Amino acid sequence: MPELPEVETIRLQLSRNVLGKKIKDIVVDDARVIKGVSKTVFKSKVENKTVKNIIRRGKVLIFELADDLYLVIHLRISGWLFLSKTYEKFCRVGFVLNNGKILNFCDSRVLGEIKLIDDWTNLALIKNMGPEPLGLSKQNFVKLFDKKTAKIKPLLMDQRFLAGVGNMYAQEAVFCAGISPQRRADKIDKKDIGRIYTCLIRILRKSIERGGSSVDTYRQLNGEKGKYKALLKVYQRQGKPCFRCKATIKRESIGGRGTYYCPKCQK
Repeated sequence: MPELPEVETIRLQLSRNVLGKKIKDIVVDDARVIKGVSKTVFKSKVENKTVKNIIRRGKVLIFELADDLYLVIHLRISGWLFLSKTYEKFCRVGFVLNNGKILNFCDSRVLGEIKLIDDWTNLALIKNMGPEPLGLSKQNFVKLFDKKTAKIKPLLMDQRFLAGVGNMYAQEAVFCAGISPQRRADKIDKKDIGRIYTCLIRILRKSIERGGSSVDTYRQLNGEKGKYKALLKVYQRQGKPCFRCKATIKRESIGGRGTYYCPKCQK
């Protein structure tokens, strides 16, 4: 699933290429991704609207349109956005812009969704989100962990606790900090929580700089792969030597998700 760096990369690229454009036409190939309204209503309300702003909250993109309407796009596991001159493979909804380009909402597994609403802040998904990590100071990040007893890696992934961090970057952050993904938050001292913060923020920013990580279907807006994958230190490296100590990277299920870690470095 695209995480904060991937969705932020797309937001930045959309801001450069789609902001201010008018949606002249919409071609719906698979209405299952449109939630809450019919295809006919969706088209009638969105066509000929101008994109006024593009916001990201956690892993969600919000397009502010004219007349106080918002398109909320959640790529989920298998979705991506692609700006081109043609309709692309797996395009479920194509937004034809007034410059002749098409913003393709692609989804190979039809798990993503598009909602049309008049107040995105009232969506339950968004109302229940925790703070954005890139907007937190180290001090406030450490305070989040007060009285938390969950294992550190699933906790970092909990969108009610922290918005935008998923399986991949949670693993990378705790590996960088030398903390076992199995450690309970209340068994980690504040200094080590501070190390997790420093690692997480550095990793997220670096991944955004490199266009995110293409480990599955994710692509940048122009179709290119994100370039951070080459810098991943532990994710999907089962059986390979640890970059720090040369011990063998292991994989376990933690909180129901596959988790890669070094049994020697991460304590």
